Amino acid sequence: MYEPQRLHPASILDYLVHHVYSLLQALLPLILLAFTVAGSRRWLLLAIPVMLVLFIIYGIVYWFRYIYYINGQELRLEYGVFIKKQRYIPFERVQSVQISAGILQRLFGLVKIEVETAGGGNKAEFVLNALPRQKAETLREILQAGGKIVDQVNAEEKATLFEYRLPTRSLLLLASTSNGIGVVLSALLVVISQLDDFFSKLNIWARIGKYAEGLFAGQITMIILAVFALLLLAWLLSLLGTIIRFAGFHMVRDGDNIKISRGLLEKQQLTLPIKRIQAIKLVEGILRQPFGMVSIQVVSISNINAKGEGNVLFPLLPRTQVTRFLEAVVPEFAMTIETQGLPLRSRNRFLLVNAIPALLLAILGTVVLPWGYLAFLLVPLAVWLGNTQYKGAGWQLEGNKLLLKSRIIGKVSTIVSQRRIQSMDISCNFLQKRRQLSTLCAAVASGGTGTQIKLKGMDEADSQSIVDWYNAGIRADFQQTSGVHNN
Repeated sequence: MYEPQRLHPASILDYLVHHVYSLLQALLPLILLAFTVAGSRRWLLLAIPVMLVLFIIYGIVYWFRYIYYINGQELRLEYGVFIKKQRYIPFERVQSVQISAGILQRLFGLVKIEVETAGGGNKAEFVLNALPRQKAETLREILQAGGKIVDQVNAEEKATLFEYRLPTRSLLLLASTSNGIGVVLSALLVVISQLDDFFSKLNIWARIGKYAEGLFAGQITMIILAVFALLLLAWLLSLLGTIIRFAGFHMVRDGDNIKISRGLLEKQQLTLPIKRIQAIKLVEGILRQPFGMVSIQVVSISNINAKGEGNVLFPLLPRTQVTRFLEAVVPEFAMTIETQGLPLRSRNRFLLVNAIPALLLAILGTVVLPWGYLAFLLVPLAVWLGNTQYKGAGWQLEGNKLLLKSRIIGKVSTIVSQRRIQSMDISCNFLQKRRQLSTLCAAVASGGTGTQIKLKGMDEADSQSIVDWYNAGIRADFQQTSGVHNN
């Protein structure tokens, strides 16, 4: 494993697929233009095979010169066709190691390994896209062990604290209650808006306009059916996307690491060291609250897949099982999830923040639109939402852990350990000052920027007690560290 090695030859095909696809995306407008200009089509048909041959030759040479190896306490990479490049990654800079397998890798029984380092940006700094699984597992063990050779027998004998596979029933519930429908719907509208650029002769938008005029001229039920069909299509695509991402979900707590594997088309395997976890989030989406289901996410020092589903520790779990799950998987963050509510005098703030914009929108709608006065129905709905946000907010201190809970539409409860908090402060505006209220803000490390956890409308005395708790922990750690150094 320490000797210089090359990737599997299948990496040549992986290189060609990704780069040819990117090239086609860039040249697509030129290709479409060439097919419409007389005489250009023949030259284009001749140029494409020549470019493919050049790409294949370049890909083979690139693979031949792409070498990786371990030297001392460094992972080294040498690559480049015309200019030879070298990259050295010390083991102490390694933050996380991920293993995944796309369709191409799975065809050849291979995997892709991504190594993330401190300060490496939003992408993996070191990627090997075609390795045999055993070789990738060995490399990951070496990197996570700091360069020491891992005894495979001892590794297999590590105590597994918790193991779980997502059942098919839970996967379907996860997919059907996903919030991804909004993203899919936006993507559909973007695609539709670009149809005229690629199929100008079909006059798609003109036909849609005529069809829409027919709908408005006809019965209202036809409009409702058209909107329903679009929403149904977006929901089905969102359902399919969630199933593809989370099929085969398997999680295990093994020693000081959490190992997660999931994916239908691209099998991803993530190893998350416990020491990298900065906070735990319990997310209760509005569609999942009636079912009493919670999504458990992590805030970690990681830049790979830092957003979206990449931070999911467990996709769907009954709320009644959350405490037991935390005690088994991440006892470092385990605590009761019941909270103390905000003071009654802070409720008006939640009501006004929601009701005032709704009232202004209703007034504007009445002036501009014929049926705009119907927008006044938004005002009681906004008041209800504000009251719900007030009731859904709260906090709790338990030992060396802090829980802050807030709600916009869905509820988010964040558990953070005292030692994981980077800084904590209290702020208040002049309205809060009059009512002796405040906003508590706790900052934790996350990726390259950090994450702030806020709770607005807290009693000033409660906020100060939490800050005092945090400062006491800092002093205790400092005294303990000073005592160790003095001894």
